[in-house]
Amino acid sequence: MKALGIVFSSRDNGNCSNAIKYCLNKMKDKGYETEALNIFQYEIEGCGKCNYICFNSGECLKKDDIPKLYKKCFDADKIIFAIPTFCGHLTSQYFKFWERSQSLFKDEIEYENTFLKKINLIIVGNLSSGADMAVHEALYSFINRSFYPEVILLSSEEYNTSSIKGDLVKSSEVKERLNNFIERIVSKG
Repeated sequence: MKALGIVFSSRDNGNCSNAIKYCLNKMKDKGYETEALNIFQYEIEGCGKCNYICFNSGECLKKDDIPKLYKKCFDADKIIFAIPTFCGHLTSQYFKFWERSQSLFKDEIEYENTFLKKINLIIVGNLSSGADMAVHEALYSFINRSFYPEVILLSSEEYNTSSIKGDLVKSSEVKERLNNFIERIVSKG
């Protein structure tokens, strides 16, 4: 079994990165092969200026790292996204990654089985900055489906830590929540 963690933050030792490292170490303890990626180490273009060629041909005209990233997702059994919130929204890198999936799937069944059902979400942000709404943004792709990802919202304000220093995972309460999060992910078929 393989677990893939994708960090959607540019900070290598920030809260998202540290949460992924923690979770993947727990999954490794459970026998998973693990890999962590930081999305900012890859070239990703957003959709546009293509006249929706992908809808007609199934191919995307963009030449970037999206096929390589999605291949890693297809090869994984469990995927965890760690996404920070900026101005009450998920990062733009997350949206660029997500919107490019249009050209990669031939139908909804393949989309669900090879990608969506594997995804779990860690959202890092403060409620005072709209992080609760960011969780809703992340869940839009799962509307009207028979399943939802495991989701955890981690707020540095809630644990009296810094959103900048990357020390959220040092809290024993956060570790306990992440342990429960991992147990729920592993227990899914």
